[in-house]
Amino acid sequence: MAIARQPEMPAGPPPAPPVPAAVVSCHGGCGATAVARMLPAREIQRDQLAVGEAPLVLVARGTAYGLHWATRGVAFAHQHIEHGWLAAPPLLVLVADSALREPSTVRARVRLIEDRVQTVVRLPYVSAWRDTDDPLTIPQPKQLVEPLEQLRAELAATTGVPA
Repeated sequence: MAIARQPEMPAGPPPAPPVPAAVVSCHGGCGATAVARMLPAREIQRDQLAVGEAPLVLVARGTAYGLHWATRGVAFAHQHIEHGWLAAPPLLVLVADSALREPSTVRARVRLIEDRVQTVVRLPYVSAWRDTDDPLTIPQPKQLVEPLEQLRAELAATTGVPA
């Protein structure tokens, strides 16, 4: 005698796709496009910070000039949080501009804003990128693996979606 199988009940609607991170350049030439492509994430303009639930990643060079603009970007992001246009504080990515140690001005400015961002991720200087038209066409340098994993893990924790 054959046993009648019960029809399987659908498990419900599929989960919503993860909200892609939004990457914004704090100033020109800081590497935001490369960061967006490495994550992957979408790149937005500075006047488009109203990204709602999407995690916001601010990118700046690890220079005094870069931190000047990063500080302004963090303040602007917090204004968006107050108005409900942004759900959480941004993540800050600092892109090294040389193999030298960060200047003391940069370290001091990071200490001033680090409690207003979710995390600060420092991407090291990659000398091979100076001699290529597209940095992402060369194999990913080993020194980028750990910082990118840290950034992806922070984004996963923010969105609740595994990296």
